[in-house]
Amino acid sequence: MGVTNPLFPEQDGKSEIDLKTLRASTFYTQTLAVPARTLTSDRVVKKGEKLFAQANCTACHVAELRTGNHEVKAIANQTIHPYTDMLLHDMGAGLADGRPDFEATGNEWRTPPLWGLGLTQAVLPYSGYLHDGRAQTLEEAILWHGGEAERSKENFRTMAQGDRDALLKFLNSL
Repeated sequence: MGVTNPLFPEQDGKSEIDLKTLRASTFYTQTLAVPARTLTSDRVVKKGEKLFAQANCTACHVAELRTGNHEVKAIANQTIHPYTDMLLHDMGAGLADGRPDFEATGNEWRTPPLWGLGLTQAVLPYSGYLHDGRAQTLEEAILWHGGEAERSKENFRTMAQGDRDALLKFLNSL
């Protein structure tokens, strides 16, 4: 989150929060409930989900993962549906910020989880998408994809309008 702490301090060893605050924040974020999907029986949403897979968006936005062992039993060894692989991917020059961060190059971004995506505008109306909010719509966010996601972007771009609408409705059901 960009907050210096005892595990990732400033170069001079100082940090913005102490270990107790870091642990409390970690516990909070790890145990925060994920919004449930909506419209799971809707035929257009189901079609959009298939199109999402056919466009190969699931190469990075993996629908299902399994958690590992954890001291908090409620989140240990659970099947989750975050729509991410949590990995770094080269997203091309259009999204590059040219600023390396740890092992990530200026072209690489971690695949963000898509769960809860459909609530974005309800939580923060007029908010943008992507890491810096530059995309005003989900469609625009998809069209900013490049690099490793270029083929998926083109698959979406060349879909019939009804198919694109179905895929977007699926995303808004997450």
